[in-house]
Amino acid sequence: MSFLKRVITSIGIGSARVDTRLKNTTVTQGEMLEGIVEIKGGEMDQEIEAIKLNLMTLYGHEDSERLTNTVVYSHKVNEPFVIHKGERKEIPFSFRVPLHTPMTIRDSKTGRNVPPVWINTGLDIRNAVDPKDEDQISVEPSYVYESIFDAIKVIGFRFRQMDNQAPPRYVKTRLPFVQQFEFIPTFGKYHQKLDELEAYILQGEQETTIYFEIDKKSRGAVGSLLEKLNLDEHYRSITLDNNDIVTNRSYVSDKIEEMIDQVI
Repeated sequence: MSFLKRVITSIGIGSARVDTRLKNTTVTQGEMLEGIVEIKGGEMDQEIEAIKLNLMTLYGHEDSERLTNTVVYSHKVNEPFVIHKGERKEIPFSFRVPLHTPMTIRDSKTGRNVPPVWINTGLDIRNAVDPKDEDQISVEPSYVYESIFDAIKVIGFRFRQMDNQAPPRYVKTRLPFVQQFEFIPTFGKYHQKLDELEAYILQGEQETTIYFEIDKKSRGAVGSLLEKLNLDEHYRSITLDNNDIVTNRSYVSDKIEEMIDQVI
């Protein structure tokens, strides 16, 4: 192998290529994601130190248009091996999607998922540019999430939007982001009393904590002043057993109502 060819390969020309093929591009929070990583050898033998699958998303920052990439979960597929010139190799993989993986919704205008969630596949090749591959995935809510949404809707709220944000100061988490869900009251006793209800759901294996930001409707000059100073916002949280959440929606609705009633 000539010195020139080694140099060219090291900068990515004629190097190994990687392609991840997912068994299913839609997965539910907490379930297994399966697929195959295909590696095609380049113009010379190369040592693959690792194949890494990074589950990625984006999150925003309050009062800023800046977006940050973050790794939701990282999975190492293999131990070091050599991919020979022109060789084709397939390596199966499977890993459990974390419960805190943000759920996605398809934007009808762009056809893209909001927020974006994708798999970033990288080959860690010694002394060479690492080949990359990206695959978008859709994430469905777990039964816990769905039950919480239903419980909120039953007491008069309609889902408005969601996004990923850096955690507000009152949300206790070590994660770099949380998913924010916004609801607005459309009927019932909160229709004329609240502007919106924001929820942050932190699901664990046994129990789930829901943080709420309750935005009271402003009335008169004093109310307008409180709104400008963000003094009409109230913060609460409740922690519930996951089994109770998925089997007793009325219980969850009652707990959320009790919490809101303390504010209004």
